[in-house]
Amino acid sequence: MSDLLSIGSSGVTAYQRALATVSNNIANVNTDGYSRQDVSLTANLPRQIGNIYLGTGTHFDAVQRKYDAFVESNLRNSNSDLQSQKPLLSYVNRLIDIMGDESIGLTTAMNLFFESARDLATDPASVVSRNIFLRDADGLATRFRQLAGQFDLLDKESRQAVETDVGQINALSAQLAQMNKQMAKHSLQASQPSELLDQRDSLLRELSSLVAIKTRFESNGAVIVSVGDTLNQGILVSQTTSRAINVLSSIIDPGRLEFIIDPYGKPETMPAITSGKIGGAMSFRDQVLQPASDSLDNLSAVTVMAVNQVHRDGVDAKGQLGDDLFGFATEKAGKASGIQLLLQDASQVAAAGQFRVIDNPLNSGTAQARVAYAQPIFQGPTQLLGDLALARAPQISTLPSVTIEASQGFTSLGLIPMGTQSLDLTLQTPGPGQSLQVLTRDGRHLIGSALNDTQQGLMVKAGNGMEVGATYSTQTLNGKTPATYLGIDIFMGAKASVSMVQQFNATTGEAQAPLALAAKLTGNTFVDSADPIAANTFQLNDQNLPALSGPLTLASVVNWLNTATSNQPVASRITASVLDGKLVLSRPTSNTTQDIRLGLGAHGTPSDLQRLGFNTTLSIEGATPDDLLVFVTDSAIPAAATSSSVSVQAQFSDIAGDMKQALRASQLKVSFTSNTQYQIIDNRTQSVLAERTLVPDPLSATSSLSYRGLKLEFSTAPKQGDEFTIDGNHDGIGNNETMLALVALESQGLTPSGMTLTDAYIERVNQVGNVARQAAIAEQALEVVYRQAQEARDGISGVSLDEEASALVRFQQAYQANAKVMQTAMSLFDSILQIR
Repeated sequence: MSDLLSIGSSGVTAYQRALATVSNNIANVNTDGYSRQDVSLTANLPRQIGNIYLGTGTHFDAVQRKYDAFVESNLRNSNSDLQSQKPLLSYVNRLIDIMGDESIGLTTAMNLFFESARDLATDPASVVSRNIFLRDADGLATRFRQLAGQFDLLDKESRQAVETDVGQINALSAQLAQMNKQMAKHSLQASQPSELLDQRDSLLRELSSLVAIKTRFESNGAVIVSVGDTLNQGILVSQTTSRAINVLSSIIDPGRLEFIIDPYGKPETMPAITSGKIGGAMSFRDQVLQPASDSLDNLSAVTVMAVNQVHRDGVDAKGQLGDDLFGFATEKAGKASGIQLLLQDASQVAAAGQFRVIDNPLNSGTAQARVAYAQPIFQGPTQLLGDLALARAPQISTLPSVTIEASQGFTSLGLIPMGTQSLDLTLQTPGPGQSLQVLTRDGRHLIGSALNDTQQGLMVKAGNGMEVGATYSTQTLNGKTPATYLGIDIFMGAKASVSMVQQFNATTGEAQAPLALAAKLTGNTFVDSADPIAANTFQLNDQNLPALSGPLTLASVVNWLNTATSNQPVASRITASVLDGKLVLSRPTSNTTQDIRLGLGAHGTPSDLQRLGFNTTLSIEGATPDDLLVFVTDSAIPAAATSSSVSVQAQFSDIAGDMKQALRASQLKVSFTSNTQYQIIDNRTQSVLAERTLVPDPLSATSSLSYRGLKLEFSTAPKQGDEFTIDGNHDGIGNNETMLALVALESQGLTPSGMTLTDAYIERVNQVGNVARQAAIAEQALEVVYRQAQEARDGISGVSLDEEASALVRFQQAYQANAKVMQTAMSLFDSILQIR
């Protein structure tokens, strides 16, 4: 009976504890993170009685925590993925609301800007339209700044959210380290309290909602947590220690965030965070907000550059060239947040073009002209040949051997660009037939000897740098000083100018006004020769020199020159003398205003000048008013030779010229000498710049002509005697060309992708919208995955009231049965005691 009593007693005790466990499960059915507990009952060791073993009852072995490591890991991973979409979707939707809003978005402001430009183009003289244009231009700049400000707010807000979440990660890591410390009291996980393990897993799930983690569990249940690519990298929790994460701005790109683990201990850079709430915020910042912000900055830069380029090319109401309409604050260069309107005065709005054409009211024809300018593109050279282009003072450049092919009899020395200042181009020791030729792009021959028909056909063509349709003219050939072509002071021969010598005070050493010294021309060592000098071979300051019979000696040349100049006034007379075997020409010391020019007459050549000991130099005083093409010709190449050569030396002080502004400064007249022939004349100097034939446009009924980038279009064919004047539109009211060009920007593909400004902005809005749609779809899909993972976890670790109720009934019945056993044992014991 004692055995029966002990067996019943063991069952009562075991099932009492089982009932307590089930009760605990039922009580924690809604406790977050609670894992269902199950009881483990084990039979007691049997007792041998004779040859048999009799059972001794049961005992309560353990409370088992229902847990699956794989299912729990899957739940954490799906939680990380789901949580990454929530902030991404939230932030992206807010960005769409900002960019697409009419009161903040850019499209409305851009449309208003171009609409006001269109209105101004219809009435460029209207002060009201000009003020409205400035107002809408300022509105466009303000809209750029407002958008950039909203982007900046999202940037700060998302950064603060990331920093807050990182702080929460650090707190959770510290708690897990404390958990590990508590678990160190036991060597096996089975010995750990279930509630402690539940708390550990709850912290891990909470941590996984912030960032994707990797875990490894020790035998006692302590956890190692990593946020790196492997468990050996990016360790946040190990044993009883935790490592904090710090958020820093990137040194390379301050707009990007970097994460450093243990920054004040052993710093370790974290890889990019792509999961969890932080991953969602970082995805928004790096993949949506930063590209959108960069796109806005780029769009603002393109807008400012394109609008300013057109505006600078126009003329304002005062006749001045336009200034920049937009600009950037110094500390925000190229940023949408720094764009601002630079003009406040409506009269400074450049609505007109830089050129204007005026029809002569007495024209017999009905043709109306329209003028436009485009940067011209010419064939042929763009600068002087080789190192000659590098001869900027004090540099002197020499080409020791320039080849002249006998087949054409000339070679190009390149182009003297408009604006070249104080040029000296020298032929050193030229041959008998060698000389320089200088022509304009329209075939106006300025220096040299007249070209024959063959030379004209070879030299005056587009391939050598000439204008299409250029014709040859000797009207300005070797003109007197100053030459008749645009007043240019160009000379070929030997030249000496008045020189200036710096003076200093003998006592104080201070610089004084320079001292002017009379011109003096000194040649090279003179070499006697037998050949005479023909009349009109030389000119001395525009005076033709007479013939000189041979043989030539230094003394005979000095006497010849002094005799030729003896009738000149003493104060300006040029005197020839000898110095160290060299011929010297000089002015009186009192004459500090006139230079000396020993040039070539009608029969002279550079080789004749060489006989007197002088090199032949092409000299241009001041700046060249037009592009000049330079050739060196040789009319005396021996029949047996295929080429000849010559040495050329150059020096100039600077190149500073703008063809467009030079054209604006002049006034050109297009005069039709017949129905098809026309001249282009400079009204200031009356220089004929071009003589051409008008070629009708085969694709339309109109005709046009071009000159140095200017294009004149006629509505109908002009008539003989018609005249059209082109000027620089200096009063600024001549036309609306600039404002029309500004309006045209609206439909031009200005962005690198070839889109218009508005389309580029709308495309960026669409890209942000695509991200929002993709994030919404991903969130829905990941929600399903997370729910499945949660159900899998609940199926193992969750508390089911139905199951617990069934267990409760089962354990209750077992408890009652064991109690009945004990009651039976007591009844039997009482019966034994009553036996007498």
